[in-house]
Amino acid sequence: MLRSFLFSGFAALLLLLLVPITCRAKLNDKACHSSCGNIHDIRGPFRLKDDPLSCGDSEYELACENNRTILHLNSRKYYVEEINYKHETIRVVDTALRKDDCSTLLLHSLNDENFGDEYLYILRDKYTAINFIDCEAPISSPFYVDMPFCSKNSSSNFSLSSIQTYSYVVVGDMKVSDLRDSCSIARVVRISSRGPKIDKSSLSSIQDGLLYGTDLIWDFKAYLRWFAPAILESGSLLIGLIVALRTLFGTPYYFVFESNNFHS
Repeated sequence: MLRSFLFSGFAALLLLLLVPITCRAKLNDKACHSSCGNIHDIRGPFRLKDDPLSCGDSEYELACENNRTILHLNSRKYYVEEINYKHETIRVVDTALRKDDCSTLLLHSLNDENFGDEYLYILRDKYTAINFIDCEAPISSPFYVDMPFCSKNSSSNFSLSSIQTYSYVVVGDMKVSDLRDSCSIARVVRISSRGPKIDKSSLSSIQDGLLYGTDLIWDFKAYLRWFAPAILESGSLLIGLIVALRTLFGTPYYFVFESNNFHS
């Protein structure tokens, strides 16, 4: 009977210590919710510059400029169009990207060259590939969508290179064997596959897909840095409780074992 009473007391004491931690975590979680523009749920590991220092991770700090959420990454600025905590992705668009402007579509669309192991984000492995193609001769194919404003002889006087004359865009994964003669891939861009369906034969639809944005996955280590203090705090209290009970009554696990045997 005494052992059963001590075990019940141990369980009650543990519950009393853990409940304040849970309540405090909920209060902190509520206090660390921010919003900016169309992004209404900014929370750990993210934070805004004006959030309390205890909120989020400083390496995942976002800015709110002209009522738009901004990600500063690798000396570039990106509009944050969506943060998806379920899929752990953040969808971004380079602020310099402009429709009907070939130079921005090529230079400011995200691809593998923008990332490496040292960065905080990686490109999501589920995506739609947009291939920018250079050709020395005109191509007649429903899959090769003409980009006349990117051609060497266009009025914009912009060319993907000094050699190629004709420029195209192809939607979907491509192999070298898929390329037509005299053509080469100038750049491959990954865009979000969760956006509106792209009409592969429509240049305007492809441009809209590029402007919809690219999904990035944030580093899982951000979660460890974000939740570590709470985990350590809970763990320290639990260890302290066990040590105290061992000192006063003996090993708590002994009570559990003996209590089970007693009732059986």
